[in-house]
Amino acid sequence: MPCSDSYWNNVNPVFDRLRTIKEKKIAWHDMCDKEDTVYYPIVDAFIKEMNRAYSIDTTITAKLISYLLGIRDFYKVVAIDKKQITEFQSFNLRGELNRDGKRTKATLFIPKADLPTEIISLRFKPDPKSTAELYFNNGWSLSFRIHNASTTVEPSLKFDIQFLGVPTNIITINCSWR
Repeated sequence: MPCSDSYWNNVNPVFDRLRTIKEKKIAWHDMCDKEDTVYYPIVDAFIKEMNRAYSIDTTITAKLISYLLGIRDFYKVVAIDKKQITEFQSFNLRGELNRDGKRTKATLFIPKADLPTEIISLRFKPDPKSTAELYFNNGWSLSFRIHNASTTVEPSLKFDIQFLGVPTNIITINCSWR
């Protein structure tokens, strides 16, 4: 879905300013007003644009999760050193995981995860002006933190996206280290 003119009218001045500052070779840490003049306006425009897109097409909720997780189902394996465990998660959005083979039956049933169908809340995270929190139904929640992509100011920013919550039917198995 294309972004609206309103979105571009809000973010283009920020990037124009960053292009001007880039010529001066200023470091991001020396830009004292970046929270108010760069991060906040872009995250605010993102929140407004997501709400606009959702008002036009409610399937954008499932499309966003599918886009972020990719086109194939997968297992995610994470070593958590402090707890001395390895965590296995099944992202079975399309029913591709642990299916019966030609000669063997699956020994474990991996339920298909429900994609979100509704935005419950989309707002700034309390305090930082650089992070939005997006809460969907079916247990999905995400944070979007915008930040600079280099040490010197330039018109290159990115979102760091973290899953705050996933549905209960995404099976998680923790294995202790020995």
